[in-house]
Amino acid sequence: MRKMPVLFVIFAFVASACGSSPGSGTQGKVLAVVDGESITEATLMKEVENLPPYVRPILETAAGRAQFLESVITRNLLMREALRRGIDRRPEVADRVAMARKSIVLEALLRDVAEKAPGLSDEALRKIYDADPALHQVGERVRVSHMLFRDKARALEILGRAKAGEPFESLMKEVAGRNGEVAADLGEIERGNFVKEFETAAFATPPGEVTGPVKTTYGYHVIKVYSKSPAGAISFEEIKPKLVDEQREQAQRDAFEGLIAGLRKQATVRVLHKQEGPTVSTGAPAPGTAPPAPKAVAPAQPSQEK
Repeated sequence: MRKMPVLFVIFAFVASACGSSPGSGTQGKVLAVVDGESITEATLMKEVENLPPYVRPILETAAGRAQFLESVITRNLLMREALRRGIDRRPEVADRVAMARKSIVLEALLRDVAEKAPGLSDEALRKIYDADPALHQVGERVRVSHMLFRDKARALEILGRAKAGEPFESLMKEVAGRNGEVAADLGEIERGNFVKEFETAAFATPPGEVTGPVKTTYGYHVIKVYSKSPAGAISFEEIKPKLVDEQREQAQRDAFEGLIAGLRKQATVRVLHKQEGPTVSTGAPAPGTAPPAPKAVAPAQPSQEK
């Protein structure tokens, strides 16, 4: 694994670690001691949680973990030096620290309100479901995966291998991203939402079978059909997760709005300066101002009359 510069790791950590404290975590094996302050395994795991995903692979090896520990030690030493110089007391730094603190605390408050927002019982969700049956009507559906090729001969080759018994999903992995070829699980598609030639082939193919090549404006498709569902109403159990998400989102909005309304009712708020809206021109310039610049006018086209 390529070694990453220590300072790069430090800056990557600092960019994402708003709100973690270098000395937090006192349990576990002590890995290092810096001026009497221990860095334990628990401390290091806290630090890892704040790393961006593109840096985390460094921790997959013992050498990488040792390098990361060194970066934490170096960062702590730099932080101590910054505090010794009083950098945290500089007005511009203190302002940014205060703003970061506000963001962290407010984020935690909003998360707390969202997590405590009440959910709905199955009975209440069922009433919502029954209130408007038309909302749950869907057309005929088919669950499909496909592979898309620019070249018909290549599509025929893959189709032959699929019909000979090679797993369609394995062929999709082979095809995906190769020379502009595409492989995708489309899930359930409803009639009327896809290219006509693709839909005609998909809905005509029995479940479990592969068809193709189907030519569309995009190229040549090899299609596998998994299952079919007739037109009708989506069942309550099928749509329940969506209803839960929708109603929880509404409950969270209601909780936020209720919290804000309650806080404003309890507080004394005086707006001393009302922001003015945009000025509406009356056609005449205000006293003491220059008249507006004339608008550009396209030249008239020469007359075609003789």
